[in-house]
Amino acid sequence: MTQKFIGLMSGTSRDSLDACLVSFDGSFNFLQGKTINFDKKYKTSTDQNFIEKHITEKSVELVKILINRSGVNTKDIAGIAFSGQTISHNNKKSIQAGDPSYIAKKIGLPVHSDFRNEDIKRGGRGAPLIPIFHQYLYGSLSDKALIINIGGISNGTYLKNNAIDIGSDIGPGNCLMDKIVTDNHLGNFDEGGKLASTGKVDKKLLVKFENALLKLNYPRADDISLYTSLLNHINEHPVLDIPDQLATLAELTATKIYEFYLYCDQPNKVIFHGGGVFNKTLMKKIRNKLGKYQTTESIMPSKYMEAAAFAYLAYKDLGVIFK
Repeated sequence: MTQKFIGLMSGTSRDSLDACLVSFDGSFNFLQGKTINFDKKYKTSTDQNFIEKHITEKSVELVKILINRSGVNTKDIAGIAFSGQTISHNNKKSIQAGDPSYIAKKIGLPVHSDFRNEDIKRGGRGAPLIPIFHQYLYGSLSDKALIINIGGISNGTYLKNNAIDIGSDIGPGNCLMDKIVTDNHLGNFDEGGKLASTGKVDKKLLVKFENALLKLNYPRADDISLYTSLLNHINEHPVLDIPDQLATLAELTATKIYEFYLYCDQPNKVIFHGGGVFNKTLMKKIRNKLGKYQTTESIMPSKYMEAAAFAYLAYKDLGVIFK
């Protein structure tokens, strides 16, 4: 029986839709990846009907492209893992936009979805879901390892003796920096961290951000609204330039990651993935705090790690199957 799966992922940043074809036959093998952009208004839309329809249609489009590029016959693919688009999330219920039944009918493959609510039913928090994939890939490589995903929200997995010691959301990843860029009509994100690189950290503003997050504990699953509310503090600094705002937010992201690193006993092996790894200014700040780190590039392209993680959840039958 085939163990090839397609993983689909749209994170809280809503920049684009990622898909990858991976195999779990014997060991993990990354076969193909592809990314397509959403409509420009998708990133900031609050129209749930639009979000639902758009991510569904884009998922069908992307899966067809991926299958054609890979040259793999549809009958040799076990299923599709569809993350959906998070609308809201708490420890009791996760609302995801997207129609897995429609995708299944259009592609002719079973679609595994609703992973977050299934995790909640099993006693979890519904997020982050990626720790068991981190364990699958890295659990046997080191006595202690910390794997951090910098998406819209940062989350991390601390592996100790091949077991998940803790998996938790950490703090804002790219979401606040992206929102500043988008709201000021400067694009969808600060490409390469170029704008942030010309700014200076406003220490008073940084302290306000940190104080607002001071009482949060690990492990936890955060709704993005927890972080976007922090931007109200910027209104108290109306003369602060955009580069300074971005530099301060990058410092906040790096600081929260460093705090989690300390909480996890400062393991020697630290591995990063997610869109944040392409922000050179952010990663420089992280390197200054943590020292050396790795990325997932030796196993697979960093940007497809979350899509591959959802494929793994489908492989482990941890979602609801739609046909």
